[in-house]
Amino acid sequence: MPARSHLAILLLLGALPVGAPSARAQVAPAGPDWSWDAAVGYDSFTHTYALADADTSETVSELRVQLGWEGRSAPGSRRAWRLRVEGSAGSDLFRERLEADWRGVDHGGVTRVRAGVRVHGLQYRGVTDDSGSSDQLEGRLDGQAVPLARDGGELFVQGWAASTAFARSSPLEQDLREVGLGAGVRSRGLGDATWLLAIRNAARTYRDSTVIDRRSWSVEADAARALGEGGSARLYLRSERRLAAETTVRPDAWLHWLDAAGHLPAAGGELVLEAQAERWDYGSTTDAYQDSWRLAGLAGVRCGDVLSLQWLLGLAAERFDTGESSESYTQAGLRAGLEAFSSRLSGSCTVEYGRRDHREPTSGDEWTTWTDFNYWRLWLLADYRVAADLSLSVLGSWEPERHAEPADDVSLGFASLRLVWRP
Repeated sequence: MPARSHLAILLLLGALPVGAPSARAQVAPAGPDWSWDAAVGYDSFTHTYALADADTSETVSELRVQLGWEGRSAPGSRRAWRLRVEGSAGSDLFRERLEADWRGVDHGGVTRVRAGVRVHGLQYRGVTDDSGSSDQLEGRLDGQAVPLARDGGELFVQGWAASTAFARSSPLEQDLREVGLGAGVRSRGLGDATWLLAIRNAARTYRDSTVIDRRSWSVEADAARALGEGGSARLYLRSERRLAAETTVRPDAWLHWLDAAGHLPAAGGELVLEAQAERWDYGSTTDAYQDSWRLAGLAGVRCGDVLSLQWLLGLAAERFDTGESSESYTQAGLRAGLEAFSSRLSGSCTVEYGRRDHREPTSGDEWTTWTDFNYWRLWLLADYRVAADLSLSVLGSWEPERHAEPADDVSLGFASLRLVWRP
């Protein structure tokens, strides 16, 4: 039985018979749980491209040590909280992070109020491979309240404030402030069907470039449902209206986003169907801002045991269109993947091979820089439990492109290795 809060224990003690003092003495309130962890890791990012008829590789790597301290309230508490503080020292950077969450639950089990704070800072250690970047501090405060709750759903209101500050601002790194408010309705519980409908309004300002300030309104809908034995379907829709402070610098825009997925039970496995759609419509088009749309999808089969090993084989396709520009393309590939979930090893590995064909340039395309290419995509995510309190985490990706023009060949690679100790 999970531990109870101080108030729940007092109520329990008050309900015991007066003649049972020994039983009352055996009940002790559970306190908060505190723990700490330590990690050592290595990150490496590699970019290879052609320059002056020769292959050029740019690599940024960092070795770092991290310490973390975390506490949380006792399970079952109606005033639940979580606090995590961590810091790291690396060959290039110092990093600090603070995360704090609090929520209040009423007697009916409804989370009436929740709040969260996130603070993240980083400082460069003198001249490094990334010396062009600036020290920075990011912070975000979120709050949410549920004034009305029923068995079928609840009404919520939310607000947030966020800030990013740079020690040395630049055109690509500018101080910003954002505040927002929202409200919506959503389902309660973990039934076969869940849904959400919300509206939000936000304002973002840039201290050194007020001409790119903006306000935005957005509407969001999300629905998911279980299908048969082990099947599921999900549909997410979002429309956002962005209103620029100075439309001659950055025009107003509409953004529409759709994300749909279906996992349908089939003989010996499941049929996987996924689709994403994105559309941008600007009030006025320029060389930098052009109306565009993108459609991507995956159709495949997943087989195996979710508690041991699964494999996926499918066809992935994508279409991007931006008017008459030769940047528009059609892409198709074959995707294969493995997923493992066990007490010892958990992770996934995905490989995709395909081709992207760009639209033939028109007579007005004087600065055509897009060429067709074949590509590989490799993604790896794994966590291996070396011992009860020691785990090894691996994250990596490799994306080489072989273009019709060899001078356009490029590859991007990232690898991250972490050894984490949780005593």
